[in-house]
Amino acid sequence: MGDTGPIDAAHTDGPAPSEEPGRRPSTPSTPSTRETSGLLAGAAAVARAPGARRLVGVRLLGQAGDGVLQAALASFVLLSPERAASPAAIAGAMAVLLLPFTIVGPWAAAVLDRFRRRQVLVVASATRAVLALAASLAVVAGPPVAVLVVALAYLSVNRLLLAALSASLPRVLPARDLVAANAVVPTAGSATALAAGALALAVHPLVGLGDVGDARLLLGTVLLCAAAGTVALRIGRDELGPGADDVAQHARPERDLVGALRHLRERRTAARALLLIGAHRLGYGVALVLSLLYARTAADSPASAAPAGSTGSSSGLLAATALVGAVTLASGLGFALAAALTPVAARRLGPQRWAVLAAAASAAAPLVLVLAPGPTALVVAAGLLGLTAQSVKISVDTLVQTGVDDSFRGRVFVLYDVLTNAATVAAAGLAALVLPVDGYSVPVLVAVAAWWVAVAALSAASSRAGARAS
Repeated sequence: MGDTGPIDAAHTDGPAPSEEPGRRPSTPSTPSTRETSGLLAGAAAVARAPGARRLVGVRLLGQAGDGVLQAALASFVLLSPERAASPAAIAGAMAVLLLPFTIVGPWAAAVLDRFRRRQVLVVASATRAVLALAASLAVVAGPPVAVLVVALAYLSVNRLLLAALSASLPRVLPARDLVAANAVVPTAGSATALAAGALALAVHPLVGLGDVGDARLLLGTVLLCAAAGTVALRIGRDELGPGADDVAQHARPERDLVGALRHLRERRTAARALLLIGAHRLGYGVALVLSLLYARTAADSPASAAPAGSTGSSSGLLAATALVGAVTLASGLGFALAAALTPVAARRLGPQRWAVLAAAASAAAPLVLVLAPGPTALVVAAGLLGLTAQSVKISVDTLVQTGVDDSFRGRVFVLYDVLTNAATVAAAGLAALVLPVDGYSVPVLVAVAAWWVAVAALSAASSRAGARAS
């Protein structure tokens, strides 16, 4: 590719974003050929920009709170013997938590393109702190359904906040730094969430394994979300956009959605990237349910008298908690490795090709469990899938950020989130139908591997056809 950066190579279709004198271009389509690459270079690019540093602060604090909340919910629902989960129960919980934002997301999308994104970050962070406090109280004083309802509200607000963070990044960094920044910023957030979750599971026995311990963990989420909102207040009110010239005057939310979809029809590279990650998440959702179920039982001794799907004694509960923590940590290490590899690979191959290769490589994770089932294989598979899935996400984030105008970016990123949520819920529903109670199924593992290879092959063929057409 010579000196041509991956964004130059990828952004070959659709009209160039408009640039007007006296205003910052909404989406530069031709960044400098001296494009930033490498993990350290990406971190340096973020460190040089005050706005980017504050965005990272909001993300890291907020996602640390997410990790603690998820660990508390996992303990409350998954690792509690009296609430032992089946495949159908896990799929139902995922549907309840993800579907509402999938439905209302397109209507909420216009918020990011009509109101100051900095204000969205502040209000969303404060709202999450309040909801985390309500969840803590519900764990000790309310029925399980109350905990689920509050968690639903928290996660719905959380998805809007993450979309705002992704849509804001191109406003504080030049386009030449986006590939490397996308390797550092979202990955650092995800790794922070995983590390915080693993740490919360590790200290859980110290604060108590019952509902009271879960409630104490949730208080940590309250503090972290409040801190994220405080950092967001330090960002300039208009720094994250949208600019006054970018705010479209739409009459109804459904027209906002139609406008974003029409924009994606013109920006085929971004549209293909979204289809790739949506299809990849179908396999990811099945793998997620499988791993949650299998982690509860793989830690048990083969000689245990506990029935399948049960963690049995308190020692079994501690072993399952430790295994879930190890799987979470392995996923985080995979995310970190993806952050190191993706800028270099995207520069050499282009983000589209790297995303396709990573999607195909995801097939290695379920095959590890086919060849050597057990706790060690589960941890290794989690690390491999963390690497490949995050590589796909980093590449897709970059393709979407550089492939759509700023006036549509907020809505497109919410559509992105809606697509991945819907795919995950659909996959969880499928998993509920095909997985046994202990989660381990060789046919399902092989089918997931084959699906990822097929998705990668189809995406590569679509990209080649698009290149020929242009």
